[in-house]
Amino acid sequence: MNTAFQRLQREHRAEILTDWLQHLAAAVDRHSPHPPGLDAQRESLFDAVLTTLAERPNAHDFMLDPDSELGRYLNRLVTEQARQLASPSETVGSLLALKQRLARALLALDLSSDAVVESLLWLDRLFDALSLFAFKAFVDIRERLITEQSLSLLELSTPVLKLWHQVLLLPLVGVIDTLRARQVTERLLEAIAEHEARVTILDLTGVPVLDTSVAQHLMKTIDAARLLGTRIVMTGISPEGAQTLTKLGIRFADVVSRATLRAGIAEALLIVERRIAPLNSERQL
Repeated sequence: MNTAFQRLQREHRAEILTDWLQHLAAAVDRHSPHPPGLDAQRESLFDAVLTTLAERPNAHDFMLDPDSELGRYLNRLVTEQARQLASPSETVGSLLALKQRLARALLALDLSSDAVVESLLWLDRLFDALSLFAFKAFVDIRERLITEQSLSLLELSTPVLKLWHQVLLLPLVGVIDTLRARQVTERLLEAIAEHEARVTILDLTGVPVLDTSVAQHLMKTIDAARLLGTRIVMTGISPEGAQTLTKLGIRFADVVSRATLRAGIAEALLIVERRIAPLNSERQL
């Protein structure tokens, strides 16, 4: 037991907590959102910190257990702040602000010099562990959120659209790397099998760079699609892209190519024996 921190917990808890929350409201919360329940989370963390300081001796090799009450409260607070797009410096800064207030309150007690030194050392060790834990947790959570968002954007960037019965459209936008090419192939093959597509339009209007790597990815996708019985109509290759592919000697054998998406759609409908006609004329649908 640490009697100095027991006294702080018993006699000065309310004033230290109030001072800390007021500081955070003035220095931190005015720059970032203040979600409901944030102060309650901070109070729970505050009590867990005081309890750990008071009930444990001066641990020279202290390691914060993520499954302990203190670890859970800190991780919960860090998670909330990461979701609110706060910075790691704000999270660690709030911990250091609490450490300063506890140290100041500790020095105000009538303690021997040895007790003060021992308590301050224990305070340093605990908050060093808390700061490292908070920073690592913040980075892990932010990386997980970024990964989830990247996957969502990747799925949105490769939509397979059903234009007509047995006609699909895959508009490609952005850079095509190995990971994205694999996902494009998987999503396209699933859609071809699901809709029993006879024709698939690959629109490259939004692909900024056509080089050997992109061409190889496209050829693999086209070959895989052919095995499922669909014909490929490629559209949207820019003049610069066509010159580049020609200079590189890349040929898309047996692939119908059209300059615009409009022409590609007309070609795809022709393959499935359909056409778009004015309302006042005979239509063959």
